[in-house]
Amino acid sequence: MIQSVDTDRVPSETRRAYREAAFIALAGNLLLAGAKAIVAWRTGSSAIYADAANSLSDLAYSLLMLIGLGFALRPPDSGHPHGHRRAEPFVSLLIGAAMGTAGIQAARTGITGLMVGSRPTLDAWPFVVLAGSALTKTGMYLRVRRLGQTAASPALCASAKDNLSDVITSGAAVAGAFASLLWGPADAITALGVAAWILRAAWGVIREAANQLLGGSAPPELQEAIITAVRSVPGVITTDRVIVEHQGPQVYADIHIRMDGTTTLEEVHRTSHEVRDRVEAMREVDHAYIHVEPWPPREGGRSRGSADSNPGAAP
Repeated sequence: MIQSVDTDRVPSETRRAYREAAFIALAGNLLLAGAKAIVAWRTGSSAIYADAANSLSDLAYSLLMLIGLGFALRPPDSGHPHGHRRAEPFVSLLIGAAMGTAGIQAARTGITGLMVGSRPTLDAWPFVVLAGSALTKTGMYLRVRRLGQTAASPALCASAKDNLSDVITSGAAVAGAFASLLWGPADAITALGVAAWILRAAWGVIREAANQLLGGSAPPELQEAIITAVRSVPGVITTDRVIVEHQGPQVYADIHIRMDGTTTLEEVHRTSHEVRDRVEAMREVDHAYIHVEPWPPREGGRSRGSADSNPGAAP
């Protein structure tokens, strides 16, 4: 059976959000990586080196995000009738991997600083550049988080989390560098703290992306919202089974409903489509499959009068 292809699976606001977020990440991280690298070279601070390494990884994932989100925006085709948005969790994995790499590098820098016992050479530039970095990253975090929420995009939300971690690590880098003037090991210890923060954030991003790739369950609050929406449809007596699982950044819902066993086939068809439309109106839901069983239940399991509403499925 040849399925029809919806050529506009990705809403226009999602497309705009992807493009804007990719531009913000690429331009902002390019600027900050260069500025921090220069300051780290001038001062020799382990903490600032760690922060610069984090910014370099941000630049790398920005390029990967640009490529990955571009692929996710490709329209559906005969081989991918639901589109290509399932590629988005791979982008999140790449972001998490880049963050993890930066965390490992930051840890190595901190350990080296402890072993060598060197102190950074400080002037006003580290404070100016890293304070500017924190302000820039705060703006990036707020904007990309809003774009991620608008587009219901896990990749953009992961990017926003990384921006927030950068705000904290930049502040810690400045504090560590200046604290080392009073106690030498403070700079290297701060670098290790920065590394721990980065690795913790990376693990959270990777875990969430893996859950989406492996078909993990949707959040309980979303499942409850779907059940409430289904039971509010006239003609639906109750729900037997509701399975909501990730298929990429969005979820698929497999819903079993009960209707009066004397209901006509035309009414069953109308009600099941209304249920499907209400569920698919939720931005988190990509597709809903509706299965109808008669009420009261008949002995012996599935009734001969049961029906499915699964547009595009083989008979």
